[in-house]
Amino acid sequence: MANNNVTGKNIMLYNTTYNAKYYFNGNVAGATIGSIAYKQLGTKNNSGSEADFAITGDGLIAGFITAVGIPYTTLIKAGTWTFDNFFTLTTNITGTPSVYYKIYKYDGTTLTLLSTTGNTLLTSISSTEYATSVTFADTSISATDRIVVEVYAINIGSRTITLQTEGLKTGYVVTTLPNDMPFACSTNCTFSVQTSQKEVTSQSSAWYREFKNDIATWTISCDGLITLDNYGYLYLLQLQQSRASIFVKFVIDNGTYGLVIVSGTVNMTSLQINGPWKDIATYAVSLQGTGGYGLSGTTITSTGSIIINGGVSGKQYIATGGQTSITWTDMIGKTCLYVSRGGVDVQNIFTSGTPTGNDVMWNSVSGVLTFGTALTANEFVRALFN
Repeated sequence: MANNNVTGKNIMLYNTTYNAKYYFNGNVAGATIGSIAYKQLGTKNNSGSEADFAITGDGLIAGFITAVGIPYTTLIKAGTWTFDNFFTLTTNITGTPSVYYKIYKYDGTTLTLLSTTGNTLLTSISSTEYATSVTFADTSISATDRIVVEVYAINIGSRTITLQTEGLKTGYVVTTLPNDMPFACSTNCTFSVQTSQKEVTSQSSAWYREFKNDIATWTISCDGLITLDNYGYLYLLQLQQSRASIFVKFVIDNGTYGLVIVSGTVNMTSLQINGPWKDIATYAVSLQGTGGYGLSGTTITSTGSIIINGGVSGKQYIATGGQTSITWTDMIGKTCLYVSRGGVDVQNIFTSGTPTGNDVMWNSVSGVLTFGTALTANEFVRALFN
């Protein structure tokens, strides 16, 4: 089965909303803080077998932490976070056996408590899904802070409570953190700034017209392919009909010089969708910036770089010759968006089966990228993961 995702090597355009969803991936290691081994609070749901965490009595059941560089924001926007997890309880439900959550920021040294939810009453001893919510005010954090969530039990007594994750027991939290969804790529994407000029010619101008900078405007135009999971032509059409403004991030990969991220609010001024006979549908969109735009950036390292909100990680590899696979364990759980060999784009990225020719197969569980034909000596491989 081919992977259906928008691909691009140098330029990506993201629509940013503030409803990022993070998964409680109990099979994936996160970090050890003090004596506690935290599991991953991931932007992608790990498709592993069920992972359970049990304690007898009250206290911490399990803790989860985002990866380094995630969520890469300086603000937790005001709004509601909703936790959704499966729990079981032994013996009976007498009294008020309950669960609650604590949310921290972690700067690599210190855990700082941000909020604590109320108690959610357990109503069954069998596996049951429970929702718990907490309201955040605007909260400032550092761009390098990670988010930690701890799950607690209270009023359990001598019983055993179990938190179930992964497999058929997917647990998650919907937050007010930024969620960056790619919807354009480097097929053709342009950021343009225009500054109008106001004439200030005077008698002392020595026969030359003089001007000063006046009002500035900026636009983004792009065309490309949309075959992206959870994002498609319908979304763009609904956006045009609703006349809604959107927040975008225009990301340019400058190689060893790092990334440039241009961000701001835009209005959609035009949308064109083409459906050619026997070919893939394409689109073109024009966006008008409203207000100023922001600039930021990150640095690319040889081990890959998370652009924004875990959005895109880049990997590279130089073959010694004869290899038919590459293993990147730090990409486990991620989706492979793009692969090139010697500067040539691969034909298809499969997620099962045996690739042939210029195709590849990505196994997100093992982190192994398999090639249809063996790599040659000094062949350069580049890949992007979401």
